[in-house]
Amino acid sequence: MSVVQAVKNYVNKMITESEPGYKIMLMDKETTSFVSVVTGMSEVMRQEVYMFERLDQTSSGENMSYLKCLVYIRPIRENIDLLARELQKPRYGTYYIYFSNVVSKSDVKLLAEADEHEVVREVQELYADFQALSPHLFSLNMPIHCHGMKWASGALQRTVQGLAAVLFSLQFLPTIRYQNNSEMARSLAENIRQTILTESSLYNSAEAEGNTLLLILDRRDDPVTPLLHQWTYEAMVHELLTVNNGRVSLAHVAGVSDDLKEVVMSPTQDEFYARSMFLNYGEIGQTIKDLMEEYQKRLSKQQKVESINDMKNFVESYPQFKKMSGTVSKHVTVVGELSRLVGTHSLLGISECQQELVCGSDHSANLQKISHLVTDPRVREVDAVILVMLYSLRHEGHPNNDTRGLINALRKRNVGDRYLKLLSSLMDFGGARARQSDLFGTQVPQDVSTIKKRLFKGLKGVDNVYTQHKPVLLETLMDLMKGRLREGAFPYCGNPPPTATRPQNVVVFIVGGATCEESLAVHQFNTNNPGVRVILGGSNIHNSSSFLDSMESAMEGIPRKALRI
Repeated sequence: MSVVQAVKNYVNKMITESEPGYKIMLMDKETTSFVSVVTGMSEVMRQEVYMFERLDQTSSGENMSYLKCLVYIRPIRENIDLLARELQKPRYGTYYIYFSNVVSKSDVKLLAEADEHEVVREVQELYADFQALSPHLFSLNMPIHCHGMKWASGALQRTVQGLAAVLFSLQFLPTIRYQNNSEMARSLAENIRQTILTESSLYNSAEAEGNTLLLILDRRDDPVTPLLHQWTYEAMVHELLTVNNGRVSLAHVAGVSDDLKEVVMSPTQDEFYARSMFLNYGEIGQTIKDLMEEYQKRLSKQQKVESINDMKNFVESYPQFKKMSGTVSKHVTVVGELSRLVGTHSLLGISECQQELVCGSDHSANLQKISHLVTDPRVREVDAVILVMLYSLRHEGHPNNDTRGLINALRKRNVGDRYLKLLSSLMDFGGARARQSDLFGTQVPQDVSTIKKRLFKGLKGVDNVYTQHKPVLLETLMDLMKGRLREGAFPYCGNPPPTATRPQNVVVFIVGGATCEESLAVHQFNTNNPGVRVILGGSNIHNSSSFLDSMESAMEGIPRKALRI
């Protein structure tokens, strides 16, 4: 049950099922990213794929009728029109068309009418309509999903298509539950259920009706997790450098070589990264050191070429040696830049304050530390704003709340108007009235087990002061596995199952985006619960910057209210 393997299987199916011979792959912008994050282009090219082209960037170039064309596109109006134009004046000998999702009969008819030269050999639907970032994590790569607290134009349809494709590709016919206080989660649940009923013929496995649950959540129920600095390798890279379609730009790094200006940071294409992505900041430093020492040992051996046999061994091991050299250079550069940013921006001190703020309860101490950091010129503007946001959420109802004083301090350091607007709408977006979760454990417990859980929360499984926080998602999964997920808070869409059994497969989708910390929580949950498999997906994968953009869009057009202090 791996979303990466599901997409890889579809890519292999496209390549191997067509006739032997050299091929070109014609894709759109999104399907190009779907392929590139799960497999290297060089790997695809080893299977007789000669070249890659974008459907929206093709021109009337030379006729290459000796090539076969594998078309892999999303079934949207723009792509259908562009493909029809391509078929009217075909540049390749034969076309094998693969859609990433369900395509309408009318669109197929339109393409058939355009195929006057009868070059189309096959038309198929595949269900790889999402980015598979790791075996348990997928994204729809949709940073903005909401305007004015409602689905943005086309966003609901795109989300239904992407999420349905995950279910179809894994052959999951799930029971559906959703977050009750979220109108967006409810409408998504209803649309997914209707899509599954309409396309029921796509389930061709006898095991499709297994014990599977689709749980739809809303990002607004946990606005804290996307704001926190995280210290795993994966999270640091995404927060400080930004991962875009499995790639990271290092062009801004002083003295970086041309071949390192953009690097691949994908666990499907980088074995070292796959092993290291969940290690924390201290561990990754030691791991990089070990990697360098191993490389130096091999380098010293390679330099001793004294005989014909030595030369033969060198030639045979050179590709692996060159690959290791590239891995060392890449990760040394990445970790070096991360270390520079952590030191330059005092991120360890900021992170410690964030963790104590969201996991502790000492209002006076929290306010004192934040007041100091907000006025510290070494602290970046965005970090100062996020500290005030976290304080506002954590101490929303405290009688001595001084959010207004902190905002005045931000004004004194000339913080941009954009951030002040976000602060003024924060409570409407993710304050206590907007949430159904007890984000900080401040509500009155209903039973003894809840009291006991709160007393010991944070005492177990905490590596250090920088990793105290655990996302709400983890507690939700634990409640689900123990049969404690309240139906009032997470109702069923459609009829509930006749018997309440623990699901073996769980697909969690977060409307508004998931985070690297939640991905880590799911990875650890799967490791600690071998009888259950959880897959996490979201509108996109957030760092703090993209989350603020998303929140800004969500609050667009909604009148700002006075801060609730």
